[in-house]
Amino acid sequence: MHGIETLKNRILKKEKIVGASVRTWATRDDIEAAMSIVDYDFLAVDAQHSPFSEHDLVNVCDIANNLGIPIQLRIKHAQLTFLIGNLLDLGPSMIEIPQVEELTTVRDAVNNFYYPQKGRRSWGPARSPQTNEYPDRITYAEWWNSHGILWMQIESLSAIMQARQMAELGADVLSWGPNDLTFNREAHPDHPLKTDDDCIKQVITSLQGTETTLCLRTYGEEQMAKYSEFGATMFLDESNLFKEIK
Repeated sequence: MHGIETLKNRILKKEKIVGASVRTWATRDDIEAAMSIVDYDFLAVDAQHSPFSEHDLVNVCDIANNLGIPIQLRIKHAQLTFLIGNLLDLGPSMIEIPQVEELTTVRDAVNNFYYPQKGRRSWGPARSPQTNEYPDRITYAEWWNSHGILWMQIESLSAIMQARQMAELGADVLSWGPNDLTFNREAHPDHPLKTDDDCIKQVITSLQGTETTLCLRTYGEEQMAKYSEFGATMFLDESNLFKEIK
């Protein structure tokens, strides 16, 4: 497994990255079972559409971090960016903001995700990844600011058309929300982007020349192969096979 020390650099290089979802309350056995199927680059937990406990988050992050596996957390709502620093102190390496519509959300997320002088995250990362390796405040802040990975989930036509601006403001990853995007497309039947594939191609094109990557939630190898042909390099595998693990 590759670990948080190299993941952001691999994302910047547009290498193929594949993660999988697990429950926030996953045990060590659950995580080892997932990793025995595929040597995933990261695991993701969800607070937006699942029951959420900070104690469960601490536990699953402790397990994963001890195994060298980065954890991604999707927070409950785009208006909760002020909680990002607090949640990062519990152990995730990555934060995903759902239903991002406004560039101000990206700015607020960046400010709360990074330590000074890049952002305004408060110091106190007792359970953050790699704190044992970088115990000094300045050294750890520099390490985090180079290795933490910030996601924005784009789930509307408006967000898709702002993808490049989100990248330029500091989003490392833009992630896909196909179901809410379908609601939004249905509300705008005259928009030139008619299908999910049209939207994906638009975002991939708009991100060319940036360091930001599009991550697609996929449901099997066939879908992953299809989007790879579009130019996508990052995937969160949520196929039925892995529902038994979650």
